[in-house]
Amino acid sequence: MAFDKWFFDLYERNYALLYRVGRVFLAYDPVQESFIEDQIQEAFMRAWQKRSLLKHHPNPDGWVVECFRKCLVNACRKRNREWKHRVSLPDSDETPEIIDPMHLSPDEYVKSKEQIHLLFKLLGKEDAELFLRYCIYGEKAATIAAEMHVSEQALRMRISRLKKKILMNKDLFACLVFLCLLGLR
Repeated sequence: MAFDKWFFDLYERNYALLYRVGRVFLAYDPVQESFIEDQIQEAFMRAWQKRSLLKHHPNPDGWVVECFRKCLVNACRKRNREWKHRVSLPDSDETPEIIDPMHLSPDEYVKSKEQIHLLFKLLGKEDAELFLRYCIYGEKAATIAAEMHVSEQALRMRISRLKKKILMNKDLFACLVFLCLLGLR
């Protein structure tokens, strides 16, 4: 019984974070919600299958996040093979919560600045700014494209490549997860 409580707590601690990370990668579209929830369910199903080992793991929350990343990558690859085209990234009136430095503790604020700095270091200034503006702060693609003097389609293709790059790199993915986690507070 205590084991079930431990697993339920693991689920409660991580569900919102995984959902937010999934929405960053797959856009704010109601069609994608079930796909994201399926990948979260898959990650927790795998966690349940490995629960006896996971309970003694030094970082079970990190294990679940990494498992979700792998589930998301595999599902997107499968989807691309089946559909032979990219997942669309429609604009939406919904925007994610912006990290407000006034609501962070001093330690969280410093850590978020460190993660953003690492994101800039790993992606480069222009790509990091683009990713943060569109995926984290929720600016409209049309607005960013106009500022950059590129077509909206070219911008969306670039964002799609950035998302793929982040999914494939554990350090970049960890930065994104941390920024999303801070945004939940």
